[in-house]
Amino acid sequence: MIDLERKWQHHARRATFEDYRRRRITAWIAPRGTSMRPLIGPDTWLQVEFGATDINRGDIILFPFGDMLVAHRVVARRGRNGQTIVIPKGDAEPFCDPRVPAGDVIGIVRALRQGRDGVVSSFGCSGTPARLIATASRLHGRGANLARRSAAWLPDPLRRMVLRAVPPLARVVARILFAPLPWAAYSYSPLSNGRR
Repeated sequence: MIDLERKWQHHARRATFEDYRRRRITAWIAPRGTSMRPLIGPDTWLQVEFGATDINRGDIILFPFGDMLVAHRVVARRGRNGQTIVIPKGDAEPFCDPRVPAGDVIGIVRALRQGRDGVVSSFGCSGTPARLIATASRLHGRGANLARRSAAWLPDPLRRMVLRAVPPLARVVARILFAPLPWAAYSYSPLSNGRR
């Protein structure tokens, strides 16, 4: 019963967001998950500009991934056969997501807010800070990938152990690397609603 209810909630959310994209609405949404921690924590709300098409490296995009909607950072952009492809990655995740055609992007996160009535900040959502975070996240992912490939040289029991250890270890490293982001976002950036 609970799985069926979740499935319908997902379909309703997806249909609502598709309607927002078509009408180019900007709205606050509450994400779930840990893939963008620590910048996007459990009580963080995202201001999403639905239908936005100006996707840049460092932007946090909302896109469909299987039967989920995911908000991850663009770590690279590629042009292929006249079509723009973006490569998203969760800041706390060790590996990149599959490539996403720019036309499949539902919206772009423009600001973050702590709680329903909290402080609003655009730090890390666009511009130079977002591009620097994307670069650090991509390098972090390359390190995790290198560790995974290097495990191929190890004997079998050790190789399996290393392959299981790389993703959680990479998540811990990412959380340590990006730990100052929430502090920077809510302490020093100009606020979109004028409050400090």
